[in-house]
Amino acid sequence: MAAFQGYVDNIALQSADKLITHETGTGCVIEYEVHGTILATGVQDNNRFCSIIKIENRKITHWRDYMDSHAAWSAMRAHDHHANH
Repeated sequence: MAAFQGYVDNIALQSADKLITHETGTGCVIEYEVHGTILATGVQDNNRFCSIIKIENRKITHWRDYMDSHAAWSAMRAHDHHANH
């Protein structure tokens, strides 16, 4: 977990797209992609997310994100990999 600390603070986000929405009886599940650049290395970061959202009385009462951890790890390690070869 320590390896991902500061993940969001170290990326310049450029866009998000490919939204897919799955409505449920109490909210929705959304899938989407986020595109950005790792600030320290300039490596492109493209990641997929899935968010589980619960809505009560027209307000979001729960939001949990799941991301492609392997894609995040690969983007963060890309500079180290290239520097060692």
